[in-house]
Amino acid sequence: MAEIVPFRGILYNPKEVEDLNEVMAPPYDVISPEYQDMLYQRHPNNIIRLILGKTFPDDAPGNDRYSRAAAEFKKWQDKEVLKRDKIPAIYYYVQVYKVGTDLKSVHNGHRKVRKGFMALARLEEFGKGGIHPHEKTLAGPKADRLKLIEACNANFSCIFSLYSEPAKSINKLLEDCCINGSPIIDVKDDDDVESKVWRIDNPASIKRVADIMSDKPLFIADGHHRYETALNYRNLMREKIKNYTGDEIFNYVMMYFSNMDDEGMTILPTHRIIHSIQKFTPKAFLVNCSHFFDIEEVSWNSDIELRIRKEFYKRIEEKGATLPSFGVFVNGMNSYFVLTVKEKDIMNKVFGGSIPDVFKSLDVTILHVLILNNILGISSSAQEKQENIFYVKGLDAALEEAKKDGMQIAFLLNPTKIEQIKAVASAGHVMPQKSTYFYPKLLSGLVINPFEGVVAKI
Repeated sequence: MAEIVPFRGILYNPKEVEDLNEVMAPPYDVISPEYQDMLYQRHPNNIIRLILGKTFPDDAPGNDRYSRAAAEFKKWQDKEVLKRDKIPAIYYYVQVYKVGTDLKSVHNGHRKVRKGFMALARLEEFGKGGIHPHEKTLAGPKADRLKLIEACNANFSCIFSLYSEPAKSINKLLEDCCINGSPIIDVKDDDDVESKVWRIDNPASIKRVADIMSDKPLFIADGHHRYETALNYRNLMREKIKNYTGDEIFNYVMMYFSNMDDEGMTILPTHRIIHSIQKFTPKAFLVNCSHFFDIEEVSWNSDIELRIRKEFYKRIEEKGATLPSFGVFVNGMNSYFVLTVKEKDIMNKVFGGSIPDVFKSLDVTILHVLILNNILGISSSAQEKQENIFYVKGLDAALEEAKKDGMQIAFLLNPTKIEQIKAVASAGHVMPQKSTYFYPKLLSGLVINPFEGVVAKI
């Protein structure tokens, strides 16, 4: 179960950085090269230079983006651009946001507030403790992040984890601690998401939070690669040091903890674009789908497409409320399609016991196994290598991508439900990649965790 401890975070010094908005960034894995350039130009101390430095043709070991990040990290601390807190603390982190306009039918554009806190969590091997993954990982990103941690000896970004506490007593306790104080960080990102952070260093409050969390399993929502990297780093360091005690800070990882029972939680889907399938014909594809799915067709022309598109989005949501459903657009056709499984147990009838029961009702499993693999012939290996598939966030963006030359199909998904994530992770399984998109992303640059010394005792 979760062992939570406070830490002495490293934060930007407002005396040296006048506008904290200029030094924040999203997680490294959602930053495009163009956005990376923009963040580089925004401020010489933007966190981008640490989490995702630029690469150059003459890079070599010892003179690469990892060594440059380490040098910048040290220089910023020496110049007190970054300062370490003197007292161990946990950090209450609140995000205020709205979801995208093309999802009005789902969320109606309402203002939402997601609450959580940042602290250290003791690292546990998956399946051996109380920390559960829910998605697959790839080797490349883990190797990249390990090089960064080895060079800098710090966590620059939080793992995003979920816990369940229907009483919401932790949120209430944290709110009470902060009710009379202003946040130490109050920024807004490029998606207009507000991030506010309060420092909580009262030992009694920290102990109360840790005690409540002590019997809570954790489910990783975002940051699977970084969590596995932290495990690998811990294992490397254990072999290097003498007199290992288990209390060294590298046995812990900086983590954001958010209550999955809170109304501020939002999960968005990630849509699939299919391309380069040999001998693909729309008619044969739809006929093959009709054996397993009821198909609704909505035709349109350019004059009415935007109106029809909104109705299409709403229909995907409505049908998905009772049975797994997808929106489908085939490039070259002036129609949208809603595919809904004919029977709840369709996966059991087709695949029997070859797929764990917890997967059989998941939209992403039905899409990847029944449609992509069985109907379109895209193997599991090809899916993992993204040979015929790529991922797009946003309904409108997915449709516009699918209309481009060379693209064949867009699959629009409903969001995965929080209880499905919990069920899959608790059963010891992982979902296909890009099964969930927890919105909004956590900002990088709020708090940094250096691997120095031992953990603070509560």
